[in-house]
Amino acid sequence: MSSMLKKIPRETEVEEVFEKILQSPEACERLEETFYDRFSDENISPDTRSQHFARALFSAYEEQDISALLLEICQRSMFDLLREAYLIPKRFHGKAGDNPVLLTDAEGNMLETSARRISSHEWNKYQEILKNHTCAPRSKIYLADGYDIVRRYTNNLEIEEDFVNPKRGILILYALPDTAALGMSEAQAYAIIWDAFQQIQKCALSAMVYYGQETGLKNERKYDEIGVLLPISQFEKKILHHLTEIDGIVLAGREALMRKAGKDSLEL
Repeated sequence: MSSMLKKIPRETEVEEVFEKILQSPEACERLEETFYDRFSDENISPDTRSQHFARALFSAYEEQDISALLLEICQRSMFDLLREAYLIPKRFHGKAGDNPVLLTDAEGNMLETSARRISSHEWNKYQEILKNHTCAPRSKIYLADGYDIVRRYTNNLEIEEDFVNPKRGILILYALPDTAALGMSEAQAYAIIWDAFQQIQKCALSAMVYYGQETGLKNERKYDEIGVLLPISQFEKKILHHLTEIDGIVLAGREALMRKAGKDSLEL
């Protein structure tokens, strides 16, 4: 039987990040809970799609692709589950990416390209944060919309993506050393920033954390970025407090990365 599944890009060099998770009973518990939440009766394919399920199962077996099987039975790939369990950051695709969507520029001006409605309350909150928070070196604050991504198979076993659970909030984006230049895969970089990521989740539960490898560029130099989006509806009166905590966590993690990279400076 020939393979019918459209493959999900496979992460490489995953051993370090998996080992980090395995060393944490709390992380393992969150992963298990997330899987069983998704592997519920309402998410299992109905009997009318039994042939679809069998095709996906057998194709995943042939390809030895665990993400393909997970996508069929719980609508999440391996790394989707890790992200949903708050064990690794969401993937950041750059400032012009689809998730998060930036609504302002680095100077605090509303982007002319954005057709999204911004309420006066949201705009005033953003301006309040800009006025009262002193950005850490090589970081900027934006108003942005963040999403969860849900993947599913169509009847033709193509992968379909939906952006769900929109959250509008304050996004603080930090420059990090270029890990790809050090020969690291994205998964290896996840392992390095794992401790900082977990600390952010502890101080600001439900914050949306994004990481991108070589998504930044200035003066012809690439750099990685980590962003933290604090939904206004959830954090409202505590955004300034959390931003100060997050600054400290990310700066400490960045210094550790810079020592590993052997660099003394980094431009944003």
